[in-house]
Amino acid sequence: MGQLRTRKRGKTWEYSFEGATIGGKRSPISKGGFRTKGDAIEAGTKAKAEYDRGGQRFQPNEISVADYLDYWLENHVKKNLSYNTYQDYERKVRIQIKPHIGHYKLCALSPQQVQRWIDNLKGESMAKSMASNTLACLSGAMNYAVMPCCYIAANPCTFVKVGNVNENPRLKEHREYICSKEEFKALITRFDKNTNFYIPLMLGYYLGTRIGETYGFDLMNDVNFSDHTIAINNQLKKENGVWYYRSPKYNSTRTIKMGKTIEAVLKKEIVTRKENMLKYGHYYTKSYRAPDNSLVQLRADIEVAYPEIMPVSVKENGDILTPDSFKHCARVAHYDLGLPLFHSHCLRHSHGTILAEKGASPKTVMERLGHKDVGITLNTYTFNTDKMQDESVRLFEEETADIFQA
Repeated sequence: MGQLRTRKRGKTWEYSFEGATIGGKRSPISKGGFRTKGDAIEAGTKAKAEYDRGGQRFQPNEISVADYLDYWLENHVKKNLSYNTYQDYERKVRIQIKPHIGHYKLCALSPQQVQRWIDNLKGESMAKSMASNTLACLSGAMNYAVMPCCYIAANPCTFVKVGNVNENPRLKEHREYICSKEEFKALITRFDKNTNFYIPLMLGYYLGTRIGETYGFDLMNDVNFSDHTIAINNQLKKENGVWYYRSPKYNSTRTIKMGKTIEAVLKKEIVTRKENMLKYGHYYTKSYRAPDNSLVQLRADIEVAYPEIMPVSVKENGDILTPDSFKHCARVAHYDLGLPLFHSHCLRHSHGTILAEKGASPKTVMERLGHKDVGITLNTYTFNTDKMQDESVRLFEEETADIFQA
């Protein structure tokens, strides 16, 4: 390409250089408005170097792993993946990856260095699933460096293994906690039908929904009392301080059966909601779904073209309640009810485990919970409880009882 040139135009300076010919014609690249000739030369030198490297702002053989990961997050993850995926990857990069291996050159990062990093993470009592997910994050970034970027020849994560992890017993106990019937009864006694947490507790326990899915229900469109079904089409997610309706995790939209208990709860809530609308009149807060799927709340006397929805959990005046609101329920469970292991996801654990103990097939549980494959159902939610162990012994003894009969 041509040399960098500068010239003065009026009171400011401009740089220019020749770009690639297009249709046999010259295509100069220029930019003006610089205060001094030196400013124009400095900016033009950077612009020409970037142009000559095909838009890259760095030399692949010089960039550090840390700077490359920042580039990957901004130029690939943020532009092509979901907001929540970006947030998850950014946190992993910032907390788990950069402090340990960010100082290496990208082109020199070896499988041995990555393996040592993973082994050190395991030494910090990190759960195996978390270590695997963090490795997968780095591996995805390295795959992008291989292709389409062509910065490195091979992914250094390819042959790295997580192996067994000595998980912190307390973390394991918290992760696998199942809310017993007695404990759940204590919860809905403390948060009864007159509280804002009754319905979210009931939905999580009786339907096995994720917390975002629980608050993402729309009573106007997602419930079918004729078929006794409820559609799980959305989860409520906060992005940059704004609440959006997004597809459930793994795009696991599904329609599941609901029993008489939940059906009665939802019917009563719809009646109560309509009574409150009449009570508050034009001061009632109505909810709408904007074209970008964000949640919009406006006073009832304000006209809007967006479709109206009926969020499953609101205050008496219609103000929305969100997954953030549920944190108060968890704190009360921990400190007032003596349930230190309680968390919103344990309601989902409990639902799946009860189904398994009662003989539901893994595929049925998988479809009900919206897992992407049956392995997750078997390994994560359907635990090998004492009750299941006892039942297997009973069944075997019953089948073989006649062996020793005279």
